[in-house]
Amino acid sequence: MAESVTLSYNPAGPQFSISEQCQMPDITVTATIKGVTPDPKVPLSYQWTVALIFDGKGCPNFAGKTTAHGAIPPTTTTTNTFKVPFTEIRGGELVISVSVTVGTAVLTAKSENLKVIGTNPATTTLSNFVSTLSPPVIFRKLMRLESGLQQFITRSSEVWPLFSQDHLGGVGICQITPAQTADQVWSWKQNVKDGWALYKQKQTAARNYPAHVRKSPEFQTLVKAYNDQRYEKLKKAALTPAPGAPPPSSPPKEVPRQDLTITLADFTDDQLALDTVRGFNGFAGGLHEYRARVDANGLLVVTEDVPHNTGAAEWERLTADERNKVYDKLGIKHRGDPNYVVDVEAKASF
Repeated sequence: MAESVTLSYNPAGPQFSISEQCQMPDITVTATIKGVTPDPKVPLSYQWTVALIFDGKGCPNFAGKTTAHGAIPPTTTTTNTFKVPFTEIRGGELVISVSVTVGTAVLTAKSENLKVIGTNPATTTLSNFVSTLSPPVIFRKLMRLESGLQQFITRSSEVWPLFSQDHLGGVGICQITPAQTADQVWSWKQNVKDGWALYKQKQTAARNYPAHVRKSPEFQTLVKAYNDQRYEKLKKAALTPAPGAPPPSSPPKEVPRQDLTITLADFTDDQLALDTVRGFNGFAGGLHEYRARVDANGLLVVTEDVPHNTGAAEWERLTADERNKVYDKLGIKHRGDPNYVVDVEAKASF
């Protein structure tokens, strides 16, 4: 028998699973020398190297970046066993090598076809973790729409990170697009944490949006147009005699102009939630879930409070068709899902 060294593993492999709680597998490697009997008086020295890399080959819809475990320094042991010292949550192709000198022979072995794969959380496990973040119910619905509550998918017995079908690199339970870190790819807990952080960022943008609209030149133009038309109506009414009254003997004096101060309210809690969800999918074309309501002639819809010389504009929710018309007009190609918020609302929580 030729001199050689072979590797065996506990557990046996060739696939090793990241646990449901996002812990790396405990892998112990044993190097067995064959074809030669070591001199018991000469201590052996085993040189171990490890690499763990995911390059996305074969992964459905992969459009992300290669991920790799941080460098694991070469390790020397005086026994023939070695526990792989993982320090990061990563998956991919696992390569383990060993070198040992026996007498005058240097024996080497290298692993073949080893892989670290992910594990999806049970719904109860996921729900308990999400509860620690205290998000609203609609965030849970959003997660279900984005991924079906899956971090990983199985295709032809292979387990892969779940990447978005639009090939933009969205990944995991929250489909963070594009994935910013390897942890978002391999740790469903980090993916959910970062998805919640993104939701809160979009919530801030949604909360600030009404003030942005009120200050915008577009809204100010709508306000002026409304007051202009209102003034023209007042002038016309002044020239029109009341029913049964004789026409005026002379034109009336100039009608004084007194414009209304028109306000636009902040979002209600429900409006804020829905606009935040729209933001999670992306405010494509700068469109939010709501816009200032206008009538068929393009004039603001205003509820007037004449005694106080004020008026209140209102919000209207854009339908998917209305949203697409705006996108078509602006020539926007990357639109996300025009019906995204409605689809989220229709999902069941968990």
